[in-house]
Amino acid sequence: MTTEKKQQNMKMFFIALLALNLLFSIYVSFFKRDALWLETLKVGWSENMKLAVQLYNADAYKQQQKSTLDQILGSMGTTGTTTTTPTAAPTTTASDATPVVADASKFAAIEKDGYIKGNKNARITIIEYSDLLCPFCKRHYNAQTIENLIKKYPNDVNMVFRQMPLPQLHPTAPIWAQGAVCVGKLAGADKFYSYIDKAFAVSEFTEANVTEIAVGLGVSKSAFTSCLTSAETLSTVAAQVAEGNAFGINGTPGNLVVDNQKGTSTLIAGAYPTETFEAEIAKILGK
Repeated sequence: MTTEKKQQNMKMFFIALLALNLLFSIYVSFFKRDALWLETLKVGWSENMKLAVQLYNADAYKQQQKSTLDQILGSMGTTGTTTTTPTAAPTTTASDATPVVADASKFAAIEKDGYIKGNKNARITIIEYSDLLCPFCKRHYNAQTIENLIKKYPNDVNMVFRQMPLPQLHPTAPIWAQGAVCVGKLAGADKFYSYIDKAFAVSEFTEANVTEIAVGLGVSKSAFTSCLTSAETLSTVAAQVAEGNAFGINGTPGNLVVDNQKGTSTLIAGAYPTETFEAEIAKILGK
């Protein structure tokens, strides 16, 4: 083949390549435009799309999604997530227990607002943020981890249970959290914890079951129904979720071990066994 022929073939090759690149660019451009149009349509048009972009770029949203993925992977048997239960009792490490910097008055406000189980004057309060439909929370509950600590340290340890429903994983979790809030409001601390007991025991999570449990505990059906979806109840649940997020809790169960004397706390993120909590308790009590 002559040099001139080779040059002509090369020229034709580059022309074809440029044409293919042009066609591909046009295709991608139209594809991206159609994809953007579809996503804009999903969120309710351009103004909502701006808000959606702000949401997707927010660090809190990214962390929340990470936590959701962690829980899904954890439920599939993977390891290394913040919400799975270790297969063996771990020792407390930096990854298990993390100091939380917060105004001591916030812990005092939570204890005043919440329902304390155990000695109200205990030096240590374990504040548990939980989703009543979360399998790790249920495992944590079934193990009676915190309850056993209260029994072992009756003068030194109490607990407060807070709501952190994760609707991305459990669509009906919010209504169960709202039910807990209403039972506590209408019937007090003992009935509140009875509701938690029964919620972790059921296998079908419907609104009808929520009402059935509340009524079975002696709560007025009409008062409960009125309370369940009220603006005040929704606001209370949202405030507890935001409260937990502010402490760095984005997955469940999230446990704050609070030293009421010093106003400090440590976060144990996950359904860890009693030994992990005891290590923190020993540090606080100097044992």
